[in-house]
Amino acid sequence: MTTLITLLLPLAGAIVLFLWPKGAGQAAARYTALGFAVLTLTSSIALISGRGTAFAVPWVPALGISFNVGVDGLSVFLVVLTALLTLAALAFTRESERTHAYFGLVLLLEASAIGAFVSLDLFLFYVFWELMIIPAYFLIGGYGGVRRHEAALKFLIYSLVPSLFMLVGILVFVWAAFVSQGFLTFSLAQLIGTHLSLPYQYWIFLSFMVAFLVKVPVWPLHSWMPDAYGESPPAVAALLTGVLSKTGLYAMLRLAMPLFPEAARVLMPYLAAMAIISIFYGAVIALTHRDGRMVIAYSSLSHLGLVFLGIVALNALGLDGAVLQMVNHGLYAAALFLLFGLVEGATGTRDIGALGGLARKAPVFAGFFLFVIMAAAGLPGLNGFAGEFMLLIGIFRTSPLWAYLGILAAILAGAYFLRLFQASTQGAKSDDEDVPKVAFSSAQVAVLAPFLALMLLLGLAPGVIVNTIHPATTHIVQVMGQAPSQREVSAR
Repeated sequence: MTTLITLLLPLAGAIVLFLWPKGAGQAAARYTALGFAVLTLTSSIALISGRGTAFAVPWVPALGISFNVGVDGLSVFLVVLTALLTLAALAFTRESERTHAYFGLVLLLEASAIGAFVSLDLFLFYVFWELMIIPAYFLIGGYGGVRRHEAALKFLIYSLVPSLFMLVGILVFVWAAFVSQGFLTFSLAQLIGTHLSLPYQYWIFLSFMVAFLVKVPVWPLHSWMPDAYGESPPAVAALLTGVLSKTGLYAMLRLAMPLFPEAARVLMPYLAAMAIISIFYGAVIALTHRDGRMVIAYSSLSHLGLVFLGIVALNALGLDGAVLQMVNHGLYAAALFLLFGLVEGATGTRDIGALGGLARKAPVFAGFFLFVIMAAAGLPGLNGFAGEFMLLIGIFRTSPLWAYLGILAAILAGAYFLRLFQASTQGAKSDDEDVPKVAFSSAQVAVLAPFLALMLLLGLAPGVIVNTIHPATTHIVQVMGQAPSQREVSAR
């Protein structure tokens, strides 16, 4: 029941804000949105206990569709992350964006992402997966930069077309399972273990993976990312990288790998190649780009490529590291977008070559920024290091070569993150009058403090969440290991 409450709270908040009276103030709308976000975060934290989290009722019984939601170690911390990042996005909303419609869209995006994380029915998952596109499209197109309409349209096309392929794959798979099992169902628990011939598995697996890879994104399906991340408001960019990208990675673990294990194993080398190209493509561009926001965006392409490689490694330690690093990346990447958004607002530029000297006028900001940069760069003792270390050990168990390439990418990450910090806050400006002051509001400080605390906690004691993650990832590996590796079982 707690899962249902966590899902309904932001949805109710979105409805309230969409119906906001014209005469009511926008400040009240903001406080209303913040109130719903706080309640959602509180409810999501209660999910960690694992008690009273499941909820299931028939939805369309004739088709075997149910409203079935719940969490386990694979999803619970991603739900908490979504709630935390939504609260942060609302706290860092710029003055020009503070409208009831904007706040309603942010809460609707939160609700749809949580729905994707908690759905245990394939049809229900698809509903929330598609629902995510709507608020993201309007947030980019309605509140972004000069090229916002182009960026929003590109995001829409890249998101919608692969999702339609996934819908076809879902229907074909459910029908094949019906022929094989004799009853119609969209329940994930009942569909796992359905054995299809390899040709069936390949095509259905790929129809799922294309939709998931676009959302992450992974090279070469990433070209919507620079436009969307670059034209979005900083808070929306933080949600795109911190939340939406995780839905794609999570869906690989929840759906694609367990439902189509043979196809995943056979196609492992090709998926690994895509991951490795993403890692280095993103790192090289981040190392050379002058746009600070693009440095953060392409660093995400690189870091999430490493997470994808950990998933492709298909062992429990790699999956543990992948889920841990999803949470870690959501914390530091979102924080970087939010902090650099303050720099944009104060200086009017994203060109790191034109910045410099911010530390003299804004030492508190520089301290926050340095802490997050160090976490992102993988400094031992902070969360980025713990996640990367587990990932690389898991990847090494499958392929030492992949792990060595991952280590090289980690070295590059240190270079481009330190370049971003040095250019933004140190620089060579001599006239203090030319250096703007970057200030925090009390609400922003209150939101950032838990970010920094979690980065430190998960760096020093990653077992706090890994112990909860491990049973779920072990189950995935067991499910994949039980599937026949060569024998073809037709389900026609």
